[in-house]
Amino acid sequence: MYHPPAHMGKEARPRRVRRLALGACAAAAALLMAACSSGSSSSSSGSSTSSTAATNAAGIALAKKAVAQWEQPPTWQGPTAPVNAKAAKGKTVDLINLTEEIPALHEWAAVAQAQLQKFGVKANICDGKGTPEGITSCLTQDIAARPNVIVAMALDNAFIHNYIQQANAAGIKVITAQTGTPGLPQGTGAVAEVTFDYPQVGRILGAWFAADSGCTGYPQIITTTSSRQPSAAEVGGIQSAIKQYCPSATPLPVQNVLIPDWATNLPTVTRSTLTSNSSINYMLPLYDGMTIYMVPAIQQLNLNRKVQVGSFNATPVVMQNELAKQTALSADVGGPNDWYAYALADEILRVATGAPVVANEHVPLRLFTRDNLSSINLKANESTWYGTVSFACQYDKLWGAACS
Repeated sequence: MYHPPAHMGKEARPRRVRRLALGACAAAAALLMAACSSGSSSSSSGSSTSSTAATNAAGIALAKKAVAQWEQPPTWQGPTAPVNAKAAKGKTVDLINLTEEIPALHEWAAVAQAQLQKFGVKANICDGKGTPEGITSCLTQDIAARPNVIVAMALDNAFIHNYIQQANAAGIKVITAQTGTPGLPQGTGAVAEVTFDYPQVGRILGAWFAADSGCTGYPQIITTTSSRQPSAAEVGGIQSAIKQYCPSATPLPVQNVLIPDWATNLPTVTRSTLTSNSSINYMLPLYDGMTIYMVPAIQQLNLNRKVQVGSFNATPVVMQNELAKQTALSADVGGPNDWYAYALADEILRVATGAPVVANEHVPLRLFTRDNLSSINLKANESTWYGTVSFACQYDKLWGAACS
């Protein structure tokens, strides 16, 4: 705001009438200048507000288009090169899972194991229990057992780097899985990577927030650095999307709760966050297993209609008990879990048989909200939620097997 110079309007005591007249003119001029300047400031402020509103409106429109696109069922974009899966008979594969407590992770390992066993592969699963000690124990015993392939599922590459080197020295090939960004591993010692596109997951959630909130406020993001790489990738996607669609939004500090602490800490974090900052209307826990502990806390605060939650995994139990029942969970990005497990099995079969690896299996994503929930049958196998693509048949063809 404009502030007139201090001397204006404070003329010295006049000695003659002419000085009085000059003083009056000066004061009038000062008032006129102040009025004009004030009007200019208000106009500038109004212009800035209008510009911000226009920018947000354009971003919201783009976000709504993105949301509508991601609510549609995906198409097959997977690999085309065949692999002689029968040549994997007699090979041994150890799958080290970050934790079997998260339903999606359990399903990935179990379904991949079943597909490998069809071709005579001995597939073992070790539960890392979401702790450094559990992960270290699995890695140590599996390297000692000398399987043909070790799969590190959702494990942090920096944490397991030395173990990958040990495995390589023992002639064991390592595949990393769910580390965040599709592509061939760089500098890790692993020979292949199979993952959902976590930056894209984040961008979808960021678009949903922008479209649903109208770029009002900012969501509280809650990570779990037990799974550091995909968490960082997903957060980056959320923040970049919100910056694109809602450029005037002011980010909130990200909170973190480790996997072993979900049951005890997530309810407390949820309540304290919402009671200490009443302006928070959106929460984005990175994985929908977290919502199992957050949604009841939101209900206890009687904020079910005010607070909206978006997350990732579209785990059947969460979809059925939360998204379908009008709870605070309003959006869940899904990566088809069985589809991913087949993709993982495909990469394992390629590595075990010495076939060229696939840089990106292109496992798809889909956004589920109450706008498209009626288009799927929640009681049917979750693979049907992703449209009519028979991914199992597509992979069976690549493996030289009859369509299952």
